Amino acid sequence: MANFKFDGETLKDRTGARVAQVDGTKIKDKSGQRIGDIDDEKIKDSTGKRIGEFDGKYFKDSTGKKIAELKDIQKAIDGPGGTSLAALWYFFVR
Repeated sequence: MANFKFDGETLKDRTGARVAQVDGTKIKDKSGQRIGDIDDEKIKDSTGKRIGEFDGKYFKDSTGKKIAELKDIQKAIDGPGGTSLAALWYFFVR
């Protein structure tokens, strides 16, 4: 069983406490601070610097090195797969 659950908008921990939220293309922490952005396959930090990308199967860092597979991310977070899930994993779980 995964330690986190993502419903497509909100990431919650095992106890049901909100950890993060996806608001369109913005990723926010539990207090509403913008942590990063999603730009198609690219994931950027709050300053706009590209930190990685998700091609649907692999999460790669900014140099193109594979960091994780979708199946590894889904072991940590229950929820619909995609760039949002990969970004939440990168910022809050790994």
